[in-house]
Amino acid sequence: MVQREIVNRYYLLPRWLIFSVKMIDIISTKVTLRILEYFFYKPVKFNVPQREREFISKSAISTMSISRLAADVEIYRMEAEGEKVLLVHGWNGRAGQFHAIAQSCHDAGLDVTALDLPGHGKSDDRHTALPEFVDAISEIYAHHGPFDHVIGHSIGAIAVLNGPRFGLTFRKIVTISIPATKVRSLFQSFTEMFGLSVEKYTDLLIERASKKYNADPNSFDPCIVSKDLDSEVLIIHCRDDEDAGVSESIQLNTMVDGSELYIASGLGHRRILRDAEVVSRVVDFLRA
Repeated sequence: MVQREIVNRYYLLPRWLIFSVKMIDIISTKVTLRILEYFFYKPVKFNVPQREREFISKSAISTMSISRLAADVEIYRMEAEGEKVLLVHGWNGRAGQFHAIAQSCHDAGLDVTALDLPGHGKSDDRHTALPEFVDAISEIYAHHGPFDHVIGHSIGAIAVLNGPRFGLTFRKIVTISIPATKVRSLFQSFTEMFGLSVEKYTDLLIERASKKYNADPNSFDPCIVSKDLDSEVLIIHCRDDEDAGVSESIQLNTMVDGSELYIASGLGHRRILRDAEVVSRVVDFLRA
C-alpha cells in the first residue's frame, strides 16, 4: 500500500524529494534536470506475488543478451503448436503480470512468449526508456519470432505499436491501458509532479533524451505510428484507471481504422490484466 508521504503511485516519489528538487531548481537548472532524469528513467522493482508464480513455474525461462543495449533480459516461454503471441508489460511491471492472459492463451493452443523489459523484473537493473523497449522487442522478435500477435500493457502498449515502423509485422495487436497518444504528455505529467516549469523541463528532457537514445521521443507517438497499421487492433481500457486516462484509448480508437474498443469498469490500471472478461475478450480476439 502506498504511504501518505508518497505523492505518486507510478514513480513512488516522496514529498521530501519534491520539495528538495523545487529548492534546487532555484539554484541550478542543470542539477535539477539531472535529478529529473535519474528518477524518470529508473524503474521501481516490486516483489512477485504468489498469483504470478504458477506462470513462472510453468514457463521455460532463459536469459537473452540484447546486443544493442549491452543488457540481459529474462524470457518466459510457454510453447504450443499454435500461433505465436508476444506479451509486453508496462513501466514498473514484469512478465508475470500477464499470468492470466498467458495461461488462457496457452490453454487455447497459442505459443506464448513474455519478457521482463530492460531494467524490470529479473532483467538487468538499469535506467531505461521507451526506445530501449522497442530495441528489446525487435531482438526478441528476431530470435524467438516472428510473432503472429502482440499484447502490450501501459507503456508496453506504446512500444508494441511502434514495432511495425521498425519492420516487425503482427497480424493482431492488443493494447491495454495505453497511457498516452502523445509521448510528450508523459514528460509533462512527470514534470508537473515537482511543481516546476512544465514546458521548460519537458523541452529539456526531450532534447536530452533525443541525444541519449538517438531517437526523438515524439517520433514514438501512437497518434503518428498507428495511422498506417496493417494489423487488426483491439484496444482495452478501464473507465476508472487513475494511472492512465481512458480518454487516451478512446482517442486511439478514432485513429486506428477498424479497431475494436472495449471499456471495462472497476479494474484500475493493473488488475485489468487478470480480469476474466478482459482475458476472455483477448483470447477470443486472437483466435477469431
